[in-house]
Amino acid sequence: MFWRKWGKAKVNRERILALDLLRGTFLVEIIAAHIAWHPSIYTFISGGNQLPASAAEGFFAISGILVGYLYGPRVLKDTKKVFIKIWKRAGLLWFLATFFTIFYTAWAVSTPDSQTYLTIYDREAWRFLLNTFTLRYSFGWAEFLNRYAMFMLFAPFAVWLIAKGRAWIVALGSFLIWFFLRETAFFLPFSAWQIVFFFGIILGFYLPHIEALFKSLSKDRQRVVFRGVLMSGLATYIFSVTLFLIIPMVLSWYAPAMQLHDQAISYFDKTHLAPARIAVGILWFVTLYMLFRYYEQAISKKTYGVLEVFGRQSLFVYSFHAVVLFIIDLYFIPPAGTTIVRNTIVTTAVLGIIYVAAYYRGHVTDYGKKLLRNRSTTQIP
Repeated sequence: MFWRKWGKAKVNRERILALDLLRGTFLVEIIAAHIAWHPSIYTFISGGNQLPASAAEGFFAISGILVGYLYGPRVLKDTKKVFIKIWKRAGLLWFLATFFTIFYTAWAVSTPDSQTYLTIYDREAWRFLLNTFTLRYSFGWAEFLNRYAMFMLFAPFAVWLIAKGRAWIVALGSFLIWFFLRETAFFLPFSAWQIVFFFGIILGFYLPHIEALFKSLSKDRQRVVFRGVLMSGLATYIFSVTLFLIIPMVLSWYAPAMQLHDQAISYFDKTHLAPARIAVGILWFVTLYMLFRYYEQAISKKTYGVLEVFGRQSLFVYSFHAVVLFIIDLYFIPPAGTTIVRNTIVTTAVLGIIYVAAYYRGHVTDYGKKLLRNRSTTQIP
């Protein structure tokens, strides 16, 4: 079978710049969609969480891809080390998820006059703590950490199975959980969203082989595939923007148009990851990956490294954005009648603050690692 043949992977794989750029792009869209100052010019790119697929799915897909891409080739050689390393990451994510929920709740309680105060968990304290520590409840803008932590808890087993040539077990198990449990309240949101992450692990493990297979095609066939995917992705995006964004804004007074809009939304449910949403998400992700992979150097240069910084410092960026947006929600509520220009300026300023923090944080981290390397190689007389 092809997965057994492809399972022989190089232990050390080169970092793929396109993945960093894509993850940075998704984070920019997520931040723009979360901020209260909208609509802005970013809304027409990200869709403001109204399109049939969003950057959130792409973010989880890349997280899974990187787990499979980086750890898959190593897990059979250093099984214990890989398991511990992934679980340490899961532990960090669990800590951040629970800390932010408790911290934001305490902050909101101390600010009773804010709108955020009205959304505080209103049941018994023991239920609040139980659901917080079991990752079933989050408060603030860091809810992705809950899902990410839970997925990383089981990720080592999936990576091991895939490396052993049993990717079909991971794929089948993930699909069955999604198919039977995605609408079961007790298992949400994990049961629905895990399919993006774990299929991402499979894709990440086999990614070099998939790229090699594409490159083995003739140049003419490569162009046909590339243009076909690009045109399909662009066509569905334009149609989605028209149906999900423009019609509600322009034809909100026209009942038949709104009925069409409401009916279409029902087929692309985000909470339970409806099949149509997954199909569109796959098409858009493949389109973006092919574009970013082909033009990765040009995109990195044209964006002056901003997307790369966001992508490489993704956990810090996501965590820091949650703090910034929580402050905005508490103290900087947009005034009535705010304009697209003003919202764009505020959103750009927020992105700038987060970028500067991530940029210098990355430099401090790199400097610290360099000192540790130099210290470990220095002989003490």
